[in-house]
Amino acid sequence: MEEMKKPILPTIREMEVDEVQSWPIERYDTVRISMNRANLMMRPEGRKYSMRTKGLTVEVVRLA
Repeated sequence: MEEMKKPILPTIREMEVDEVQSWPIERYDTVRISMNRANLMMRPEGRKYSMRTKGLTVEVVRLA
């Protein structure tokens, strides 16, 4: 239940390179939209994020 309450965009913004954060699969659409927004907003700083599903979780990885 704690994973459902974790804020998405603020968590993504605070990630370090190679860090992985996960959310329940029920939040897939919200995580996808937030990750794409972070990719656009953080592009000038050189940050890049990727998303993958693993079982019943959605994972976001900071690549750069």
